[in-house]
Parts: sequence; C-alpha cells; structure tokens
Amino acid sequence: MDNKISESGDSIKVIVKDQHDVKMYFMMKKDVPVKKLLLDYCRRQRLVFREVNFLLNGSRFQPHLTPNELEMETGDEFEAMSPVLGGAGA
Repeated sequence: MDNKISESGDSIKVIVKDQHDVKMYFMMKKDVPVKKLLLDYCRRQRLVFREVNFLLNGSRFQPHLTPNELEMETGDEFEAMSPVLGGAGA
C-alpha cells in the first residue's frame, strides 16, 4: 500500500513557515477553514494560536475562510510570526 499523500481535486498541499525559515508541509481540503490547519500547526509547535500572527503569501487573511474562498493553490505558504519576547530597556 502506498503511504504517499496525493493531491486530489478537493485537496491542496500548503506550507507553514516560521520566521527561521523552518517549513512544515500539510495537505488540506479546500472546503475546510484554514484555522483548523493553523491550530494543528500551533499544537505541533507548542504555540498559542492567539499569540501567532499568520500571513498567507505575505498578506493578512481571515482564518475562518476556506482555501476555496481564499483562492489558494498547491504550494501557497503561510508565514507564522511568533511574538518577540523582551524589548524596552530600563
């Protein structure tokens, strides 16, 4: 049996990249809100979803929308921007 994930007409392959250029690859259905994928990414990376800013191909988007609504294609890339800790000096 072949364990490869294959792309079908109702699924696409997408990438989530952090600010260190570490990439994770996901297969997702085109009619499921992208928030489900982003929550899974946060769970795997041990991040708090509300604290991560996500961009899609460099632009803001509404996570409740589906890939169909966002007109996404295979190879599209989410950028995960985690908050920077520290900051102002004394």
